[in-house]
Amino acid sequence: MGRISKRLLLCLLAVSSLTVSGSVYAEETSSEAATPAAEAADESAEPEKAKRYEAEEKAELSAADAEKYLKKIGSADGFDVYIKEDKFEDKLWEAAGGKPKSKKDYTEEQQLLADKIAELKKLGELVIIDKKTSRAAASFKSGSKCDEGKLWVSDAGRFFVITDEDAAKVVRLRQIVSTLDSKYAFISSDGKTLELLRKDMKRPDEEFTYDGTEDGKAVYKSQSGSFAWLTADKKHYLGAFRYGAENDSFRMLVDDRTAIFGIENKETGYIWWSSPLEASQDKLATGLLADELRSSNMLRYGVPLSRSGNNMLRSGSDSDCVFTVSDIQDGIRVVYNYTGAGFKYPVEYTLEDDHLRASVKVSEIEESNSSNIATEMTVLGSFGAASDIEEGYFVIPDGSGALIRFNNRRTLQNNIYQQRVYGADVTAVPQNRGAVTEQIYMPVYGIVKEDNALLAVAAKGDSNAYLTANVSRQSNSSYNICNFTFILRGTDSFYMSGNNRDKYTVFERGAIKSDDIDMLYYPISKKGADYVDVAERYRQYLLDEQGVKIRSSADSAPLYLDLYGGVMKKKPVLGIPISLKTSLTDYGQAADIIGSLKDSGVGDMVISYNNWTNDGIKNKIDTDGKPSGRLGGKSDFKALTDLIDDSGYSLYPVSDNRDFRSGNGYYSFSGTAVRVSGSYSRIVSYDKAYGVPDGFRKNLSLLSPSYYSEIFGDIAENYSKAGLSGAAPAGLTASLYGDYGKKNISRAKAEKLLIEGCKTIDDKLSGGILADRANAYALPYVSHITGAPMTSSRFDLFDEDIPFYQIVLHGVIPYSTTAVNGSPDPEEVLLMAAATGSNISYDMIYEETGELKDTELDWLYYANYSGWTETVAEDYRLLAPLLSAVSDSFITGYEQEGATITTEFSNGTVVTTDLEAMTVRYNGSVIELGKNKEKGES
Repeated sequence: MGRISKRLLLCLLAVSSLTVSGSVYAEETSSEAATPAAEAADESAEPEKAKRYEAEEKAELSAADAEKYLKKIGSADGFDVYIKEDKFEDKLWEAAGGKPKSKKDYTEEQQLLADKIAELKKLGELVIIDKKTSRAAASFKSGSKCDEGKLWVSDAGRFFVITDEDAAKVVRLRQIVSTLDSKYAFISSDGKTLELLRKDMKRPDEEFTYDGTEDGKAVYKSQSGSFAWLTADKKHYLGAFRYGAENDSFRMLVDDRTAIFGIENKETGYIWWSSPLEASQDKLATGLLADELRSSNMLRYGVPLSRSGNNMLRSGSDSDCVFTVSDIQDGIRVVYNYTGAGFKYPVEYTLEDDHLRASVKVSEIEESNSSNIATEMTVLGSFGAASDIEEGYFVIPDGSGALIRFNNRRTLQNNIYQQRVYGADVTAVPQNRGAVTEQIYMPVYGIVKEDNALLAVAAKGDSNAYLTANVSRQSNSSYNICNFTFILRGTDSFYMSGNNRDKYTVFERGAIKSDDIDMLYYPISKKGADYVDVAERYRQYLLDEQGVKIRSSADSAPLYLDLYGGVMKKKPVLGIPISLKTSLTDYGQAADIIGSLKDSGVGDMVISYNNWTNDGIKNKIDTDGKPSGRLGGKSDFKALTDLIDDSGYSLYPVSDNRDFRSGNGYYSFSGTAVRVSGSYSRIVSYDKAYGVPDGFRKNLSLLSPSYYSEIFGDIAENYSKAGLSGAAPAGLTASLYGDYGKKNISRAKAEKLLIEGCKTIDDKLSGGILADRANAYALPYVSHITGAPMTSSRFDLFDEDIPFYQIVLHGVIPYSTTAVNGSPDPEEVLLMAAATGSNISYDMIYEETGELKDTELDWLYYANYSGWTETVAEDYRLLAPLLSAVSDSFITGYEQEGATITTEFSNGTVVTTDLEAMTVRYNGSVIELGKNKEKGES
C-alpha cells in the first residue's frame, strides 16, 4: 500500500443560513455556502438606480405674483425675499374692493384673486425668488429667534435666510451645499463663505472662509482654528474638523457634529477615517445604510416580550441618536444617547503610541427602557471602508487566512462573510449539520489599500465578537466594509411541537455578562504594504502585549505523529451486542511504529497519543493519567515512554474532555453546559450523507466550563506525578462556549477559565501543551500546535487563500500541517508545508482499518501504519533539512504567482515552491517531490 494519491470524501455540505429570529447572527454557519467562487457580474449590466436624491423645494410662484401680492423685504445672493404681511388675505381683498359673501358671486377677476390667495396659502410666511429664473426657489414656514434677528430655514432645507427681528430687512441668505451630505452646511453664492447651523436648526453655529484648495479639496477656515472641507467643485460637504490629540506619529481630526474622526499619519499625511467622508453621497445606499456608513457606533437591541431582536440604532441618524463629543487625555469621549429606545453609554477613542484604541465598558451601558435589552454593538463599523474606485483587499483570518479584494463583483444574494471569532458557541446545537467550514482563530482583520495597511485587533470582547465583511454593491452601497460586532447578550431558539416553523427566540437573562470592548487599530504605512505586514504587526502585538513566548528553536524539524490507542466497539457476547474496549494501537505497537520511523531516519518526533486510558477510550472525563490495561498496562507504557525519552522525542498524551459520557464524578445532568434556552447541550452525531442527527449513536454531553479549573488542575497534577512532561487537552484550545444555566458562565468567563487552565499545565509540566489547533488566547501557554489550518473556508466571497496563521506564528511556536495521509492530495500538503515552513503530521493506528467499522473513529480509514511508515520517512528526509534551516526564523515575505510561491524568511533563506512541477528550491538545493529525491542545484 503506497501513498494515497486521491481520497474521495462524501461530504454533502448542507448550507443553512439558520436565520435566528431576533438575531442577525447565525451561530452555526456563515450566511453563504462554501462553494466555488461565483462568476463575476455581467459588466454590461445597466447601472443601478440611485436610491436617494437631493431634496427639492416645492414652492410655486412667479416673480410678478410675488411683486403683486407680497411685500419685498430685500435681496441677497441673487434672490429677492418676500414676506406675507399680517392679515395679507384681508388686505388683498380690501384692495380689490372687498370679498363677496358667496363664491358664486365672484367676478372673473375676484376668482383669479381667490385662486392666487389659495396658492399663496400653500407657501410659507417667507418666499424667495431666484432673479435668474424669476420663479420661487423656496418658501419658509416660520422663523426662529437668533442673535442677529430671525433665522428662517426653507421647507425642504435647501436655504436659510436671516432677517432682522421684525422680518423687515434681509441680513443674509445661504444655500445648502448638499442635502445628502448635511442639513447644517450652507454656502454663499460666490463660494467664499461656508456657514454651519446648530443641530436644532435655530441659529448659526460657525462661519468658515474659503482658504484655497488642498489635496483636491476646497478648504475653509474659521476664526476658532477649525476647518471644513468641500469637494473641489464645492458641490459636496465633507465635514468640519478640528485637530485633537496627537503624538509623535499620529494626530486626530475630529468632527464634533458627526462624531466622525480621522487618524492622520504625520509623516505621510495619509488619513484613516472612522467613516468614509463621502458616504453621504453614495446614492446606491438607502437612507438607513447611509446612516450606518456615517455611524461611529451602532447598537442592536431586543424586545423579549415580542421575541424581536433585529432592531438597529445608528449614531449617524439624527432620529436615532443624540451624542456629545468631549476631549479627554489623548483622545475624545463620545456619549451616545439613544433616547427613544432607552440606551446611553460612552465610548472612548484614544491615541496610544502607534495605534488607536476604541473602548467600551459594558457596565456603563444604561438600559432605561425595561422593555428593551441591548444585544449587540458594532464599534467603528465603517473604519477604513473603501470606495468602489479604490484598489486593495481585506485580510480575513478564516482558517489559514483569505483575501477579499475590493469590488470583486461577487454580489450574489446572502453571501456576505460573517463568522464568529473562535468558532460558534457549540451549546446551541443545530437541528442539522451546517456547512463544513474553518473558524477564526485570531481576533483580527486587516485592510490593505494604496501603500497603506491597517491591523485591527479585538483586544477585549473577542470571545463575543463576530467578523463581517462585504464588498461594494453586495453591501447595498458603493463601499467595501469589514468590521467586528460584539454580542452583549446571547440568543437561542427552541422549537415547539417538534415543528421547525414553531420557533421561539429567547435572550440571555440578567445583566450584560460579556467582557468590555477594546478595539485596537494599527496603521501601517510602507511602500508596497501587504498582508505580510499586517501579519508581522500582529505577531509583534502577541509578543509585546499578550505574553506569547518564543518556543521555536533553531535546527528543529520534528515529525508530528498522532496515534490512537483504543475505541469502544460493539461485539457479540453470547449473541448480545456489547460495547467493549477495543485496541487499535497498544503501547507495544506504538513502540513498534515509533521504532520503525526512528530506524528509517526520523530524527525528531512530537507524538500525541489519543484514547490511551480506559476513561479516554470510553469518552469519560479523563484526568488521572493511568495507562489502560487493555493497551498493555503500566509496564508496557513505561517501556514506550522510555523509548521516546531515550530517542529525544516528545510525548503528549491526550486528555480529551470537552464531550463526555457520565462517570468519574461528572454526570450528564450536573456537568453539562446549558443553552440560553435552558435545555441541556448534547453533542449530536450527524449522518454523513444527509446531515441529520444519527439515531444509532448516543449523544455526548458538553462539559460545563465551570469544571475547567478542576480538570486542568487534575491533568497537571496527575500527569506530573506519572512522570509525564507534557499534555494535549485536545480541542479545548480551539473551542469556546458558555454555560447559561445556574452556573451562569459567559463565553468571556469561559475564556478566562481556559486561560487559567492552560497556564496551570504550562507551569506544571516542563513540556507544556500540545494544542490541536489554538485560538489566540491559548497561544501564551502552548508549546506546539498540530493541525494548523492549511486553507480557509473558501467561501464564494474569498479571492484567494493566504497562510496568515503561519506567517504570524512561524519562528514563534512550532506547528504542523493537518495529517498528510488524511488529505486527498498529500503531495500538495507537502509542498505547502515547504512554502509555509510547516512541520509535517501523520495519523496512525496499528490494527487494520476494518476494526474502525461502526466506531466513532471510522474516519481514520486511511491511517493504518503499515502502508505509511516508509513514505513518512521519505517525506521527512526530504523536508527536514529545509524546515530545520528556517525553524526559528520569521516569515518576512510571501507571494504567489500562478503555481509558484516565493517565501522569504528573516534569516535570508528564500524558498521557491512550484506546485505544478512539484519542486522546492532553497539555499542552492532542490527538492523534487515527484521523484522523491534531493540533489544539489547545478
